[in-house]
Amino acid sequence: MVPKGTPEGVVAKLNAAVVDTLADPTVRQRLTDLGQVIATRDEQTPAALAAHHKAEIEKWWPIIRAANIKVD
Repeated sequence: MVPKGTPEGVVAKLNAAVVDTLADPTVRQRLTDLGQVIATRDEQTPAALAAHHKAEIEKWWPIIRAANIKVD
């Protein structure tokens, strides 16, 4: 996640660094040992993250509203 308006070149550079890091077997094993599920390579893009985020909002927002959940 980066702030809205972050230049696409910066987003691409950060994404490339994350993808490279997640390809490292030692990093993958450590994250797996911690219980993390590592996204597939196709899911490791800004567009895929945005789509996932949108889908989660669409799924959970009606439930949050119906339960009248508020942030304190």
